Amino acid sequence: MALSEDQRDFFADNGYLPYGRVLDDAEVEGLRQRSEEIARGRVEHVPPRFVQLEAAFRGAAAAGDRLDQVRKMTHLCYYDELFEATARKSAIVDPIEDLLGPNIKLYCDQLMMKSRFNGTVTDWHQDSVAWPQFAPQDHVSCWVALDDATLDNGCMTVIPGSHKWGPIARDQRERFLRHPLLPEPVPVEVPAGHCMFHHGLNFHRTGANSTPNRRRGLALHYMRAETMYLGVRDEELRLMLECEKSPGEFRFMLIRGEEFAGRV
Repeated sequence: MALSEDQRDFFADNGYLPYGRVLDDAEVEGLRQRSEEIARGRVEHVPPRFVQLEAAFRGAAAAGDRLDQVRKMTHLCYYDELFEATARKSAIVDPIEDLLGPNIKLYCDQLMMKSRFNGTVTDWHQDSVAWPQFAPQDHVSCWVALDDATLDNGCMTVIPGSHKWGPIARDQRERFLRHPLLPEPVPVEVPAGHCMFHHGLNFHRTGANSTPNRRRGLALHYMRAETMYLGVRDEELRLMLECEKSPGEFRFMLIRGEEFAGRV
């Protein structure tokens, strides 16, 4: 479904957009089950290095349910057909096309587990600042709730309009966040199966989860296929090789439209 003019204007002004339902109950449950299988190591098609534990559980083997120890899992769409199908759903990609245009690629995905009892804070940041290898820094992310995301269990909080100020260097971040020109942060609660969109330069954070309720959220990071690619980092090189592609053959996942020579 196409975005309305009001929705497009809201995103342009604020850098985020609370949206409606994009997954039905069966799809949500399927992704929950698959995420649990991957997190607990019951399937082997996702490389273990893409499963990151909370800091308190790294190192020596810890007792308890591993599902309550995982912080996030990444690049699932490159290895798992269920997550790839989610990234290609028209219910998600149609609004992305309204925001980015017809030629769309997926950079990566992050399943933020925010485990019950142990889910820690993710502090203020801009996603695109972590990806300086792309120009322009103009990503749009779809954040899909697999569990109800609430204030109590660590939903996302955004700073409206912060994307308009461009990429802020890490050593200037605290000064920027204290600036009186910025509006008050806004928490965005998202029911399971629903999503929100946010610009890659929008400042956002998530709180801790000390509740008994899981709070899994799938972040799908999209960019224009026309985006310039400025280099390969070690992390990306390993991804390419594990996808059984040489650096010269690997291309980021085309979601819709066409590819362009010399671009991502």
